[in-house]
Amino acid sequence: MSETFDIIAILKPKPGKADRVIELLAGVTEYVEANESGTLRYHLQRETKGDAPQLILLERYKNKAALGIHGGSPQFKAFSKRLKEEGLLAAPLQVMFTKPVAGFASRL
Repeated sequence: MSETFDIIAILKPKPGKADRVIELLAGVTEYVEANESGTLRYHLQRETKGDAPQLILLERYKNKAALGIHGGSPQFKAFSKRLKEEGLLAAPLQVMFTKPVAGFASRL
């Protein structure tokens, strides 16, 4: 049985703050790709409709230890701190632990 699991994180930036949140997350995603081999996917999506777009972060981890490494990284901690200090979110970060139940991820 696989230990991998997915997380869907939804960020709701304050009006006019989405680009700043994306800027901060871009640095985190670069760090994750280069340094966290147990993070199998860390992909940011932006909602395309509406005046206050939501950001959706699709994450997959090899195991719970990999999530611990990610959550404990200096880059993730700094990102979380900046979100609060700059007051960038209109609502608390929503995090859902998920698992695939049907369908497929890619035809590539």
